[in-house]
Amino acid sequence: MVSIIYLVLATAMFYLQDTYFLVGGVEFSLKNPCAIAIVFLALINFTATVRLGRFLLLVRHTAVQMLPCVVPFLFSSIIWVVSRADGIAIINGIGMIAPQILSIIVAAATLYLFGEKGIWYCLGAMCAANLLGILVVIQYGGFNAFLEELYTLLITFSGETGPLMLQLEVHDLTFAFGPFLLYLLLNRKNISGFSLWLAVVSAFFLVGLKRIAIPALLLGFLASSLLKRLSEKAARQTALCAAVGMIVVSFLYIAGIRYGLFPYLEERLQINTMGRADMFTNLEPYYDISFTYLGRGTGFERFVDWASGVVYETPRRNAMQIHNDFLRMYLNIGFIGYWVWLGCWLFIRLRYWFRQGGKETGCLFFGICIYCFVLYATDNTIYYPYTMIACSLVPMSCQLNRLADCTLEKYCARWGKKDNRPFSENGLESGR
Repeated sequence: MVSIIYLVLATAMFYLQDTYFLVGGVEFSLKNPCAIAIVFLALINFTATVRLGRFLLLVRHTAVQMLPCVVPFLFSSIIWVVSRADGIAIINGIGMIAPQILSIIVAAATLYLFGEKGIWYCLGAMCAANLLGILVVIQYGGFNAFLEELYTLLITFSGETGPLMLQLEVHDLTFAFGPFLLYLLLNRKNISGFSLWLAVVSAFFLVGLKRIAIPALLLGFLASSLLKRLSEKAARQTALCAAVGMIVVSFLYIAGIRYGLFPYLEERLQINTMGRADMFTNLEPYYDISFTYLGRGTGFERFVDWASGVVYETPRRNAMQIHNDFLRMYLNIGFIGYWVWLGCWLFIRLRYWFRQGGKETGCLFFGICIYCFVLYATDNTIYYPYTMIACSLVPMSCQLNRLADCTLEKYCARWGKKDNRPFSENGLESGR
């Protein structure tokens, strides 16, 4: 019964992304009540089952995964106080961070309910929601028209997109399949029904084709595969060194944008930047590359249409977004906040997953980081809740059952010591 309720709620959550309601003048997606219901389902299940080892482990995983969400909130709070921001700006900012945190909690709730199998329940719900969307589009436009537009989409590599394909262009859902594909490809020898899962997930990944997702996925897979060939210590050290390099490159990328990189690419090298040169020019009055730059607060980008530079008094979800999440984060939380956020998003979490899950999990998470790095540099995916669920759930599911047992043994040994009760030394060692 629990599995059926979860699948219904999760499928609805993935399907209802573009259905909104208003709270205090700010739009919220109808998927959020479904997500909250999944968390509530897990809480009810916890009162009945109390899987303590799994719960304690997931609390730790969740806290680490939340770090990149907590940092922007803390720095934005300071900015809102210093700038005396009004209630709408604060609600708008919180309204962007809260779904991120909720997504991570949903991933943890899924894994609490089903253990390691939770990854398949979540992926199955995503596929069901995508299939439902396809069936609706086919009913509306016809099967032949659907196939013709899909063929055109693939043959032009999304250069031409018909009206039916536009309805299926749910960016968040497409990007969310990426971490699952990485998991499938990197663990293909250990997955029952690998070929079927790969075929289905790849099909849905291509139906909502986003061009940047393909090289992002390939780079993530290549980096993880190469890293897995090294010893555990060498893999960890190489990944951490690469993380430092990625952090530096992201900042240099922002600095390059501020000092005219894209106009140079467009004017001197005749590269079509798809309007990004003008957009980044409109951004220039709002930030500086300086240690003293404090930031504008999370959600500020919704007050400006970056295509035209028009400033609005209230946030607008449909205004042109900044197609660069690194720049967006820098704009929002400033120089210091940006470096702290990068350290938490990449370095601290990467170190945690290598230490917690070993080489296999560390290499997988490194691949996910590469995947996200490419997306963040070219698109506005950082606040996509489905992608956040996938990026959190995939590493947290790795060796979950074994690690939960070890966690429980470790805590039992610790509590046994405090209570002066005898405990097995072997049990303590196995929990380390």
